[in-house]
Amino acid sequence: MINAIVIIPFLCILIWLFFIRPYCIRNRKGYTPGAAIGVTFWVDWQEAREIARAEGNARMILVCRAFLWLQILWAGLFLVAIFGAVAG
Repeated sequence: MINAIVIIPFLCILIWLFFIRPYCIRNRKGYTPGAAIGVTFWVDWQEAREIARAEGNARMILVCRAFLWLQILWAGLFLVAIFGAVAG
């Protein structure tokens, strides 16, 4: 489980770097100068999702869903690791 907690953020960074960010730049959306990296991730993800829905780009919709579910999975595993250590 600890491995997944370490690996999932790197997967999210790679998805953002190679898929979501270039998609936003191509469509001239998602620029957040001066923002923290987490804010930039989230804004780009939202913009990419909206653009993909408007264009009907099923591949990008799938990438955005995978990005969201990886973040949810990471948060869940992180909470299990914390509360499992406290309880056990």
